[in-house]
Amino acid sequence: MYRIVIFTLISFLFLYSCHSQNDNEYFYKLDKEYTATHNDREKIYGLYIKEDEKYKKTQDIKYLISSKYIEMFLYPDNRSKKISLIYELLRINNDEYDYITTACNFYLALEFEEASPKLCLQFLNAAIKIEEKSEKKTFLSHLYHMKGRWYFSHNNYYQAKLYFGKALNSFSRNDTLYIASMYNNFALCDHRMGQIDSSIKLSLYGIKILQSKKSLTEDELYFINIMKGNLGSFYFMKKDYTNAVKYYNEQIEFQMAKSNRNPYIIIRNAAELLQLYKDLNKPLNSKKLIERVIATLPKLESTKDGIMACTLLQNYFAENNDFRNLKLYSKKLEMFNNLFSKETVRDLDTVSDILNGYIIKNINQEYDYKIADQRKRSALMIILSVIVIIFFIRAIFRIRKRNKEERRILESQNTLLENDKEDLEKDIELHKGKIKNLHLNLNLKIETEKAFLENLKKIKKSKNINAEETVKDLFFKINNLLQIDQKNHEFVGESSDEAKQFMQKISERFPFLTEHELKLCVYFRLNLSSKEVSLLENITPGSVRVYKTKIKYKIGLNKETDLNVFLNSIK
Repeated sequence: MYRIVIFTLISFLFLYSCHSQNDNEYFYKLDKEYTATHNDREKIYGLYIKEDEKYKKTQDIKYLISSKYIEMFLYPDNRSKKISLIYELLRINNDEYDYITTACNFYLALEFEEASPKLCLQFLNAAIKIEEKSEKKTFLSHLYHMKGRWYFSHNNYYQAKLYFGKALNSFSRNDTLYIASMYNNFALCDHRMGQIDSSIKLSLYGIKILQSKKSLTEDELYFINIMKGNLGSFYFMKKDYTNAVKYYNEQIEFQMAKSNRNPYIIIRNAAELLQLYKDLNKPLNSKKLIERVIATLPKLESTKDGIMACTLLQNYFAENNDFRNLKLYSKKLEMFNNLFSKETVRDLDTVSDILNGYIIKNINQEYDYKIADQRKRSALMIILSVIVIIFFIRAIFRIRKRNKEERRILESQNTLLENDKEDLEKDIELHKGKIKNLHLNLNLKIETEKAFLENLKKIKKSKNINAEETVKDLFFKINNLLQIDQKNHEFVGESSDEAKQFMQKISERFPFLTEHELKLCVYFRLNLSSKEVSLLENITPGSVRVYKTKIKYKIGLNKETDLNVFLNSIK
């Protein structure tokens, strides 16, 4: 029973895990559908309606999240509405889907990049932490890029380059615009660190990456001209005024031809180009540039850009004693400054209201959620407690049964071991007796051989000896020697199986030993002396000692090591 329950729980967890993963896949596909709209509001709205209809039909929270995610893109210019939707989406998602959690943190970081840098970094770090663990890493390269930008704006150029490098390594080879952008960022960092030559080199390389493409998109053309404007600044710092004028003019001419898009770029480098014309004594070029700035001023959408343009015009007309225009653009500058102050206060109030409203709403919803969640947890804990109790009861019975069986097996094994021990002791005593008999036989053989040799010496010295008696005596001694050898061979024969096994083991371990050396190892293992081995092998004791030394050398034993002890240690 308990196995079925555990299996069911594991299956549920597995299915839940797969469900979350598949739903993340759903959001990946949804994001591709959004990208395909190319910011066309009608198409985005159609996609939002489709997701909203799915939610109304199924009441699946996933489709509520997907509809809110798409709705967020319907308000690109309404900052407060967009932030409110992102916070609401974070609350609904409640860390359920990593893709949505990462996306919300990323978009909030973008919204708070200027208004609250600390809050921006907090959202960035939260998104990076999740994204680094994900498989697809959809946002990771852009998150690294943005964090590098954050460090750049806070004058930490080494950290900025580190994260720009991480972003560069994360982009696909096909992301040429983003790759070129990273080289542009490297150039800007080096420029701030005073490495002008490196900045120029990196900017030219970024331009080369984009120009190597067969056909360029409008975004890529714009970015090439942004990098050309940067090159103008780098050459200006290097006092290479020819190239500075060249790249500044290329950028401004391009922007004037495309005046409906990004007019602020003309303002961005106008101050440096104006100073350049002043240094080169080209008042007509300065006047033409000022006329372009004046023509661009009404098209600027950002209050900051308006302040920058009016400041430039104010300084120019002050230097040229044009008091009428100086008064005019001083008033406009004052107007832009007041407007910027109001916008800043309004943005701070909006952000504060959104955050406070979100916090209050979230506290209430979190309280309701905790109550409901506590009820679920209590019910789940009761079920789990019952399962655990059943499991432990079954486990205790199984353990007791297993322990009983193990005791029975151990008792049986102990009995077998006792029997084996008695048999082993008998075998040891038997082998000891055989070895003792072998030693006695060998001693007897030695004495018989001595007597045989003495008789031969007597025969040689004595002339009056009974030949028949002497031959009978010699024959008797020879017969004794043969009987002793027979007994020795019988002992060796009885131990042949064990000797063969030992020889096989030592041969596998030391394959370079000869057959004769292996046989001698058997004798050494029996603790036979050199003299005893020489009698068994019909060689001299000196030869036995030579063989013993040779074997020790071959198997790598030093002089102090006892070969007999070593051979007996081999099991």
